[in-house]
Amino acid sequence: MCPRTKEQFDLIRENKKEQILNAAIECFGTRGYYSVTISQLAKHAGISKGLLYNYFSSKEDLLKQIFQSLMRDFMGFLDPDENGILEKHELFEYFDKVFDFLQNNISLGKMYISIFSQPSVQTILNEEIVVASRQPLGMMLRYFESQGFEDPEVEVAFLGTLFSGAMSEFLSDPEHFPLEKIKIKIQNMYNMYK
Repeated sequence: MCPRTKEQFDLIRENKKEQILNAAIECFGTRGYYSVTISQLAKHAGISKGLLYNYFSSKEDLLKQIFQSLMRDFMGFLDPDENGILEKHELFEYFDKVFDFLQNNISLGKMYISIFSQPSVQTILNEEIVVASRQPLGMMLRYFESQGFEDPEVEVAFLGTLFSGAMSEFLSDPEHFPLEKIKIKIQNMYNMYK
């Protein structure tokens, strides 16, 4: 057997990390954060507990890395050109991308909803939530101000409520919830403005 190159080791390490993250997303999403142990995560990932600790220092570290990755994805959906300015077409594309992402990542969506329905888990992620939400909330606020909305802060809160409600309802019954129709209804509602 030939010795592996640094690139091969890096690829193996990245694949193993992805395997652990996927196992954690599934376990946290279906059983909740607190009911899952490191041993159960390692078993679900098909690795030893010791190997898991080579990649993540704790279950909390694992949760934080999943959340940060998810927020990077969502930020990329909202600001694809990375200019910090939300335009109308980007807002509509964001609706599409978030709902498509949700349909293709049900376990991750369930984990996301479970995070925000457990105040004690939110406490673990409090700093990450503040950092991750600062830029997108600011962009949305500036967008609604530029569009002449009477109360942009309420509009941002309202849109967030629509999204979290739609996500929660869809994830509780993906087979029957009319996600595509809800997306179109939200788009039509915001298309009435300017």
